[in-house]
Amino acid sequence: MNHWKLLFLLLVGAAGGSQAQTNQYAIEGRVIYAASYNLGRWEGTNTSVRGVVRWNSQTGEASGQVCVELGRFDSGNPLRDADARGVFDINRFPQSCLEVERLVQTGEDAVLSGTLEISGTRRAVRISGKLTREGNSYRFVGGFNTSFSEWKLNPPSLLFLRVNDPVEVRLEARATLR
Repeated sequence: MNHWKLLFLLLVGAAGGSQAQTNQYAIEGRVIYAASYNLGRWEGTNTSVRGVVRWNSQTGEASGQVCVELGRFDSGNPLRDADARGVFDINRFPQSCLEVERLVQTGEDAVLSGTLEISGTRRAVRISGKLTREGNSYRFVGGFNTSFSEWKLNPPSLLFLRVNDPVEVRLEARATLR
């Protein structure tokens, strides 16, 4: 009888120990886009990335939302930034938000998956990158390429110059345990 009780306790303890814990993280960071037209290339940076995400590091399951204020991109050119605000229609759609669904890590390689909404259009995205642990926090650096047409947006243009597809998008974020 004692052997069965001991076996039962070991099995329950092992099952309980193997269940991964879901933790909640505060997210802060920046988004950088790289775009080009026939005569040049530039980048714009936005440091308004904020959100809260729950993540189970063992299963990859995640939930939560990370948003960026679309009017806060800075490319170093006020006219270009004003054009970007018009393309995004920030009066109607001031934020872009990612509904986080999964974050799967293999070593330092990671894939963040979710549904991104930009200017009223929602699409599934996969952001490949690196995830490194820093104490109780994590740092994620990753990116993806996209096009204006995927978001039903008209690329900005000036005279005969039009912004080219694809646009590179990078996310740099720090996730701090709450």
